[in-house]
Amino acid sequence: MEISKSLIGARLNNKQNTIKIGSTDLANTTPAISLISLDFSTGKNEFINQIRPKTVNKILPTTVDNTDTKTEIANLSVYTQPTERVTSLATLSDDTLVFVTTVSTQKGHHSNLLFFDGKSSKSKKVSGFKQCNCSVENLLAIAGDKLIAVVSLAGGIPPFELVEIDLKNGKINFDSDLGLPQLPPNIRLSNLALGPDGKIYATTLGMEGVTRLVQLDLDNRSMITGKGKIVSLSPLTFDKKFLQKDLLSLAFSPSGEVYALANPEYEEANSLFSVDMDAGKMTLLSKAEVDKITYH
Repeated sequence: MEISKSLIGARLNNKQNTIKIGSTDLANTTPAISLISLDFSTGKNEFINQIRPKTVNKILPTTVDNTDTKTEIANLSVYTQPTERVTSLATLSDDTLVFVTTVSTQKGHHSNLLFFDGKSSKSKKVSGFKQCNCSVENLLAIAGDKLIAVVSLAGGIPPFELVEIDLKNGKINFDSDLGLPQLPPNIRLSNLALGPDGKIYATTLGMEGVTRLVQLDLDNRSMITGKGKIVSLSPLTFDKKFLQKDLLSLAFSPSGEVYALANPEYEEANSLFSVDMDAGKMTLLSKAEVDKITYH
């Protein structure tokens, strides 16, 4: 019997994302997060603002269990106010939620994994970056609970690399046997999502300024590099215009409907959209004051 899943969102309890200096051990602690149920009608008569958001869980700050693990950081040359972000949300095979939280301080960038099984949470710092002040910007759990991640080599902006992260120790593997595609240095790849057919989808945003749906083909690998390929699909459109600002999150329902979290008009709150994968057309469903979405 298939268990019914629902769309949920996550957001930081601290909506401003800024942190008081000295308030906590930022490198070794994940922030407080709220889980929000995005309950909405899926009938023919969908109307904007039909979503009925409801807080279903609050996850308290959690200290990592590998505090002694050294990470690749260095002091930043320019001072910025410390900030926290939820950069990804995914679901493991046992329905455990796994978040990526990233904190930026004067001492550098830190990325942590946060696991929540509905009752308790545990967290682990990510290590093994190629250079200092990299950050994990996206994460996807595929078959066997293998974690594919997008790593920024520049603190949140390209160049990006696709890597595998060890679920048990948070260690990055840049030489994964999954055949993860190589990314061009000026391409933003994000919003990894697993379709019901087992195919991996994502978005890219390049110099032309158009956000495009893509597929990560790990089966038909390059004869030269042995790596998988990025297959270009449809450009995303909203209100008959190409989407020039990247999505915030992408999720497939178990039956194949596709939903995107985005903020194309730079509004105070993000919005939830349905997505036509063939045409790339996005249809506004409702405001959704969350940072990431997944089915759970």
